[in-house]
Amino acid sequence: MGMAGTNEATVVTETTRPPWGVGGRLPFMPFGLISLIGLIAVTIVALIPFAIGEVQAPTEAAAREAIRKVGADWASYSVSGQWVVLEGKPPSREEAERVLEAVRQAKAPTLFGEAQPATWVYDKFTWTEDPLLPGSGNQPRIGDDGVAGVAETILAPLSAAGGASCDETMSRLLSAATIEFATASAVVGPTSDNALTAIARAATHCEGVLRVEGHTDNIGRSASNAALSSRRAEAVRAALVARGVPANRLVSEGFGSSNPIADNRTDEGRARNRRIEIHTVRSPT
Repeated sequence: MGMAGTNEATVVTETTRPPWGVGGRLPFMPFGLISLIGLIAVTIVALIPFAIGEVQAPTEAAAREAIRKVGADWASYSVSGQWVVLEGKPPSREEAERVLEAVRQAKAPTLFGEAQPATWVYDKFTWTEDPLLPGSGNQPRIGDDGVAGVAETILAPLSAAGGASCDETMSRLLSAATIEFATASAVVGPTSDNALTAIARAATHCEGVLRVEGHTDNIGRSASNAALSSRRAEAVRAALVARGVPANRLVSEGFGSSNPIADNRTDEGRARNRRIEIHTVRSPT
């Protein structure tokens, strides 16, 4: 008997992947992003009422009550989140500082109990004349008691009096109006414009080289405080140069927390230690 031949053939089957996934399932990209974007959108929408009701509303209430308590009916306010901007025409610098401090310290009920909701308070006050500048109608005058105000000290012939008088003038100016910075920032706040202008004018009556010094409290690392104080001192120096003080008459230096003038264990003490000082370091040759 003859054996019949068997023809074997190899069949190669090519599997084609579905264009939008494997096994009929859609891939994460890009369709998974649709769900993710939807989730983010829902979260944002849910947070808006929370931000307005639980964050901004207490800040507004605190600002409104603070202004009422100090009787600053000349002041108005606007609030964005926990930021408060005060506007108006203050009757005096003391009144301006009083309402600013009142809003900073004001408390209101929040979701987590009573707290100080305003984290950043600054002003856009309108000043017809600056009580710290020469020529201002609000300047203090020398009375029978012989006590001179800050403005008279500025107008005094500082160049004839020497470095001690210049240092005293700078100390009075910086005590009368603190140069403000945002937390952990070297950007000079807009509320400091008048003070910087007064300091720059006083500096033109001084002779020699002045050193702008930056100081901090002891919160945080020493190296970070030293760096921050250096940046703040340089920012003030740059602001004075921009107001006409020759650059070669100013130097800057940061001392960090190494030279406190008050107790760092209290809020008030730490606030006093966060400061700018200006001293004569080299007399004219």
